[in-house]
Amino acid sequence: MKLISPIYYAAVAFALTGPALADGDLSRANVIDVTIEMGSNDDGMYLKPDSFEFVTGQAYKLILTNVDEIKHELALNEMGERIFTRKVEVADVDGNLFAEIKGTIREVEVGPGKVVEWFIVPVQNTEEPVEITCEIPGHLEAGMRASVMIN
Repeated sequence: MKLISPIYYAAVAFALTGPALADGDLSRANVIDVTIEMGSNDDGMYLKPDSFEFVTGQAYKLILTNVDEIKHELALNEMGERIFTRKVEVADVDGNLFAEIKGTIREVEVGPGKVVEWFIVPVQNTEEPVEITCEIPGHLEAGMRASVMIN
């Protein structure tokens, strides 16, 4: 009696389950919208809200909304090492897509009165809160920061 190699069984199992694995793509299922407002007021500059909590494996759409008349940016800093970026989308006011950017992204600049959507999936917990900031000179010092926990 001839023995069949365990590699053969593994290859057959993979071939049979391949499509099932694709159906479980967590980066596209149940995306949660998270609006991050970027702006300034009499107290200085801000990111609102100023704290966030994310869950590993959950897909999020960060809606970066600049309500100011000057540009701002969102720098993920250490959080950038703990997420997978699916894409960043830039569209006009009618929803027509200008650009879709993919790959490793650590910081997004948003023009005055504009909105950018950043699709992420956290993949690693944080032990303690980490900070996201605006790194344009003077903006962080004026208060543009928020804390993030990833559980």
